[in-house]
Amino acid sequence: VARLRGHICAVAAMAKQEKTVFPRRAFSDGEELVRQMRSEGLLHKVSRTRSDSMLAGRTKLIDSIQVAMQSDGGEFAARKSELRKHKTLLQHMDMLQHMDGEDIMQASAEIAEAIPLVPLAVKFGFLAVGLVIRLVIYSLLITPAALRFVYAYFFESRIIRRVRFGPHRRNFLDIYLPDSSKSARDGSTKQLPVVVGIMGGAWVMGHRSWNTQLGMRLLDADVILVAVDYRNYPIGQIPDMVEDIGRALRWVHANIAVFGGDPNNIVVHAQSAGAHLTALLLLEHSLMLAQGQGTERAATLFNVVKAVVLLSGPYDLEALKPHVISRGVNAKILENLCVGGDLQGCSPFSLLDTPEWAALGDKAAEILPPIYLFHGTEDQAVPTWSSVRFAKKLKDSGVKNVTLDVRNGFTHTLPILEGPMRGECDMQVELILPHFFGKEGARKVLAGLPKRPRLLPEIMLRAAMYVTPY
Repeated sequence: VARLRGHICAVAAMAKQEKTVFPRRAFSDGEELVRQMRSEGLLHKVSRTRSDSMLAGRTKLIDSIQVAMQSDGGEFAARKSELRKHKTLLQHMDMLQHMDGEDIMQASAEIAEAIPLVPLAVKFGFLAVGLVIRLVIYSLLITPAALRFVYAYFFESRIIRRVRFGPHRRNFLDIYLPDSSKSARDGSTKQLPVVVGIMGGAWVMGHRSWNTQLGMRLLDADVILVAVDYRNYPIGQIPDMVEDIGRALRWVHANIAVFGGDPNNIVVHAQSAGAHLTALLLLEHSLMLAQGQGTERAATLFNVVKAVVLLSGPYDLEALKPHVISRGVNAKILENLCVGGDLQGCSPFSLLDTPEWAALGDKAAEILPPIYLFHGTEDQAVPTWSSVRFAKKLKDSGVKNVTLDVRNGFTHTLPILEGPMRGECDMQVELILPHFFGKEGARKVLAGLPKRPRLLPEIMLRAAMYVTPY
């Protein structure tokens, strides 16, 4: 039933105040569905002229990326200068890692600010109440295991929390420092690899603490994780979120050496909505650099990123609308995420159809780091065809170093929640480490990691996976 649900869409749309409902039918991918909707006049045609393609959403997006990439994070590097004032870096780092009651309250308030945004989905669709109920039941079932990660996030001494990287709300990041980072900071050993983690959350309920499970595992592998936050809707729209991620990447490159990380050895790991935002930033920024926009420092950022690992991302918001509607959620929420409702301007898939990419796409593609796309066949939140279509589109558009990895039986959250809780899945780490150590080196590192403990009985995990809305 779950497999059929992912392939069968009952599509409803409003056109000129008249409700048009498509018949139930299966689509092997999103292409046929998009063509049908466009033939009915329910979707905009892809713009082919520069004046038409520069719609409100993309114009705001370009402005936001320019702002992010022109900022070197200097105004938020005060902590770096403060560290140098102390007798030893290690002493101050130990002080930073201590988390008092006030810090816990601040972090709790941030998480609480994200979670209440879930009802926004209900506001835009009555049937979405069912999804919320399933989400609540799912959350209750995994709570015993999740509490382990909650405790680690608030009390683990190797996490430095609430480091500001930008001027806006939610512009904070957390840094997970392995014990070996102490010797890397004083120069007695080499600097450590760095992963920049960008969480999902449907653009409305993400928080950087969602990366705790990954961060704790990377600590065992002697890899630094920087978990970045960004403004959720309605605090910000997609261009604002992309700006925040761009600022965070610039900050990491400029400052991570202070914490023992290698600024020239970075992998970006993003999931779901975070994958969409990261892909949008990468493609749009590479195109801007191909057009001669941006500084040399901004161009250097692409050279130090070894790979971009994207999990279960929705890369074409316009094609995603029928799927959103089929799940009982009013697609208006997607339009509200985009400035002026410009779904095309806020979709990395559609960017590859613009005249700008047609003119300079080959040059832009050469700037991009390797892109690894992962998706599960049982994903209910984002259909598998999202990554399949995007991988094909990237290759057809001149991007050569693209890897597509579709795993049978994987849901939206299995690699990041249920699998690790079962004690048998290191999928995220398995996807990341080869970009640092090569395939053989990654196998050795994985073999040396301590065995994951089982955090939930199998019956509770199976029940959670049965009711999950993801």
